[in-house]
Amino acid sequence: MKVLRWLVIALVVVVASIALVAFGARFADGPVAIFPGGPFESGEWVPDAQVDWTSAAGLEEIELQSGDPARSRTTWILVVDGEAYVPCSLSFPPGKTWHHEALANPEAEAVVRVAGKRYRRRLVKVDDPALEQRLAETVRAKYTAPPGSAGVWFFHLAAPTG
Repeated sequence: MKVLRWLVIALVVVVASIALVAFGARFADGPVAIFPGGPFESGEWVPDAQVDWTSAAGLEEIELQSGDPARSRTTWILVVDGEAYVPCSLSFPPGKTWHHEALANPEAEAVVRVAGKRYRRRLVKVDDPALEQRLAETVRAKYTAPPGSAGVWFFHLAAPTG
């Protein structure tokens, strides 16, 4: 009976710790490990709207901030023909909404942080089947696991308007 009691206490401590980190991450300067974070506060702004993303092709992940209120998360990055894209699994992690917010307001500003530098971007959903196919092939070649079994949307990190 004592062992069961200690196991329950340990489980409560672990769950409470995870909840505390997840809550605290919302106030951090960017994501904290797998937990979404707050808006970016650090990083040099890159003023050039036209960015050659070729140097980011070798990166596994970048940080992406979007939404209102602004939240940040870690995401994969794909580079095709010098342009950057982020895949969004429709099944994992559950409960995310950033992709729906981006679809509802494609003119909203997003911020990408790569190697300590911040870039203003717009998240524009890719609807070209040929480009979607190329991006899916890039995901399979770059990452060991596909981003989700329920489907994937791809978003172009487009230059801001104006």
